[in-house]
Amino acid sequence: MNDGADAVRADGVGADAVRKVDPSGDVEATFWDGCSRREFWLQHCTACDAWQFYPRSLCSHCWAPTSELEWRRPAGGAVLESFSVVHRGSGPFADYAPYVVALVRFDEGPIMMSNVVGDVEGLAIGDRLELDFAERAGRVVPVFTRAGKLS
Repeated sequence: MNDGADAVRADGVGADAVRKVDPSGDVEATFWDGCSRREFWLQHCTACDAWQFYPRSLCSHCWAPTSELEWRRPAGGAVLESFSVVHRGSGPFADYAPYVVALVRFDEGPIMMSNVVGDVEGLAIGDRLELDFAERAGRVVPVFTRAGKLS
């Protein structure tokens, strides 16, 4: 018996990996709630077929309203666009130094700032990355590891 968990929509997207954006909801809270469950969701506009990050209540590409936005689970692959190694962190991040702050481009298109963790020796722009999660200052946040490398 099929419980619908593997159902696929007409556009080829797994139905369990899509949710409509609630126009009355707090998009930031929705994003962080997903991260707390170690689930990463990006917004996708059905009007122009573009993905966006950071979460917002309209499409940053075509200005479509919330009714055209969906939360979708990206594949998790990304490319390192730029990075800096922080050797003297401040506040709650001081204990993590040295750490890598990076601009990461998801395979789906959006760019976000995050950390690259694990084996960062020889890290280079253009490296393939994979999405992961870590706890920082009491919150679960998205981070990245080098693809094929153990953390």
